[in-house]
Amino acid sequence: MQPLLLHSVSCWDMTRLRRSWILISVSGYEGDGRLSPTDLVLRAHRNGVNVLALTDHDTMEGVPVALKVARDLGMRLIPGVEISAKFASTSQLQRGEEENVHILAYFSCCGPAHPEELEACLNKIREGRYTRAKRMVQKLKALNKPVKWESVLDIAGDGVAPCRPHVARALLEAGHVDTIGEAFTRFLRDSGPAYVAGAEQPAEEVVRLIHRTGGIAVLAHPWSLKNPSPLIDRLKDAGLDGMEVYRSGGKDPAWVTCAGNLLKVGGSDYHASGAVEETDVGGIALPAGTMLQFLTTAQPIWISALRVILEEFAQSDLETVLSASLSWKGDITIRKLEKEVLLILSPLLDGEEERALVQNEALRLGLSHSIVREQGFDCCAVSRQL
Repeated sequence: MQPLLLHSVSCWDMTRLRRSWILISVSGYEGDGRLSPTDLVLRAHRNGVNVLALTDHDTMEGVPVALKVARDLGMRLIPGVEISAKFASTSQLQRGEEENVHILAYFSCCGPAHPEELEACLNKIREGRYTRAKRMVQKLKALNKPVKWESVLDIAGDGVAPCRPHVARALLEAGHVDTIGEAFTRFLRDSGPAYVAGAEQPAEEVVRLIHRTGGIAVLAHPWSLKNPSPLIDRLKDAGLDGMEVYRSGGKDPAWVTCAGNLLKVGGSDYHASGAVEETDVGGIALPAGTMLQFLTTAQPIWISALRVILEEFAQSDLETVLSASLSWKGDITIRKLEKEVLLILSPLLDGEEERALVQNEALRLGLSHSIVREQGFDCCAVSRQL
């Protein structure tokens, strides 16, 4: 069987999956990448990627647009996010140290359950990033490496909370460093002279949050950690599902051993930074077995999340339902009609098992069930009376 490009999909027909190229972990400019969600999906499509997961840092704002573009191109996009967290081992605590950790969350095509809880966590992190970036700019000024705050905001883009890569690019554009990597090595690395801690949650809590909201939790780029072993042990205890072990050079045997029974996954982590060493979208091939293992783990979690979405639609008051729909980051739509409210689910729920689940849950919850035509696709829909 030909290798597949990366590892994740929803509950889709396995005969089709064998012909797909799959990609995980890319960032658009809603997070810390340099491409818009639209341009990122278009680039992935040009590179032959059929299934893509968008995992911006601490935001899912780019997901709805990316979902639409991917659908129009015949691609499948997995809603995701890369959540900033923190961790300190016992010895690090004694020294008053902690390090940054990134946890990837992958959700079903219908998006997270309890999206308001997830968004509250992400919003707190994003707000902390403004304070953090300002303090980094102040530290750089004291180091005689000044950058303009306005430049950092311009690089981040409209409404995007600035983070370290944006400050690093400001250093590059100001002529203080020759590469983004040098900006981190000299100034912005953990414990570097311009480093400032953020408002991140403990890594174990982030893993639990991802599970509460119906996601798969994967530790990103563990090779960047100073003290990975105690962190991985603690995250396993918290329920971590997987760990990145594939890099541009292929599978790293040391990290495979460290991952143990966890899902062993990987991704290009493409940000369009312009760095020579950056792997392009679609640039890492993983064996097909990785995808199958991911599906086995993901399917029951994603099905449980879908049940929660349907239950909240059926049991919450209408005002709460309509308000909650504003924070949805999946391929679902709510529509208020004259006599009923219609919840239209992702057309990617096209397998017999998924459609039977929706129909059975609708019956259990007292909802009406139908198949509707939406933008050229047949979609499961449920409705409740006004």
